[in-house]
Amino acid sequence: MTVQVRAGLGVGRLAAAMDSLVELHPELCRTGFAHHEVTDPAAATPAALAAAEAGLDLRAGVLVQAVWLDAGPDRSGRMVLVLHDIVADRLPRILPWLVQAWKQPALVS
Repeated sequence: MTVQVRAGLGVGRLAAAMDSLVELHPELCRTGFAHHEVTDPAAATPAALAAAEAGLDLRAGVLVQAVWLDAGPDRSGRMVLVLHDIVADRLPRILPWLVQAWKQPALVS
């Protein structure tokens, strides 16, 4: 799943939200998060998808990979979310869960 991410989101908060996602939904085991600054998020998406897929590891418990293609503070970027087959049925709920985690008062600075 590739979603648009608003400008100025903040890598620290987004990474913390990914960590919080696992606390809210431990069945996801662990997640991987990568932040890449890019000039063209659309062009970088295929490479980000390949990197995210390569990072999935059932044995290590990495079932979700998120790659934020950050286009800078003034332009929206993209986030690539990739799930292992074992949790793929949760894909439609992952984004709302991530938004819920991002909105936690503890992450608001």
